[in-house]
Amino acid sequence: MVLLALFLLLGLMFYERSRRAELKRQEELSRRISGNSAPAAQESPTSEKPSPHFAIATHESLRHLERLLAQAGLEIPLQQFLALSLMAGIAGLLLTWLLLNSAAVGLYSGVAFALLPVIYVWIQRKRRLVIFSQQLPHVADFLRSALRAGHPIARGLQMAAENAAEPTATELRLALEQMRYGAALPDALESMFKRVPEESLGFFVAAIRVQAQVGSSLADILDRVAEAIRSRQRLQQQIRTLTAQARMSGLMVGAMPFFLLVVFSILRPEFTSELFYDPTGRKLLEAAIGMDVTALITINRMLKI
Repeated sequence: MVLLALFLLLGLMFYERSRRAELKRQEELSRRISGNSAPAAQESPTSEKPSPHFAIATHESLRHLERLLAQAGLEIPLQQFLALSLMAGIAGLLLTWLLLNSAAVGLYSGVAFALLPVIYVWIQRKRRLVIFSQQLPHVADFLRSALRAGHPIARGLQMAAENAAEPTATELRLALEQMRYGAALPDALESMFKRVPEESLGFFVAAIRVQAQVGSSLADILDRVAEAIRSRQRLQQQIRTLTAQARMSGLMVGAMPFFLLVVFSILRPEFTSELFYDPTGRKLLEAAIGMDVTALITINRMLKI
């Protein structure tokens, strides 16, 4: 009950902070995806300064995490995300410690629970990049049609931003804002590539930059780029189809030990009690979990082409 009340109190606190920051979320998102960090608070002259290497490493890690949040399309502030990860880690630590009465397993569980929000952000980022990559050929076709109809490239980008779906529409609007402030088209697209590190967009940006330096028909270049991106996507889909059976087999083999452990813990607890309450059993369980996770990562790496 105490834990439940604590989580409810923290949840209400975060909800109130989110409600008050509703009007500033779009500005926060624009600042984070542009890679600019907030100004650091001035330190007290009497405070002890941390090591410069540690401060630089921490600053870079926070900027990288902030960039991941922006690339995933999440508007949650960095401080709130870190607090959420800390809450999840404490909850996993306490629950595992109370249930299994093992500090070591509780520590591992706390780290795993703390990484769950990061894993969710990574999955959302990957999903958003895939959607952007699928929408990019249609944007190239739209720009090509606009150029052949006599519209300038800025007007074509504006029409594409008005008609495209998310997340492409947001990125195109940000590129248009940069062009309004004086940035050239290749530079604006280069900034978009930093915000959305998708290889298909890299091909698109490279083609636009070459056209700006050499000079040729931009509509024809966009036509060839769209066809190249579609061919690349078809090849990736064929590879995923050919490796689907191996990926599913690896997932099933990796998940089977955890599934059997849960089943036997429910149906025949005496079979698995030694793994949780005996010191040797705990070490064997920790080793088994480590080897299983290592095998999953190895299989995943082997199937990546």
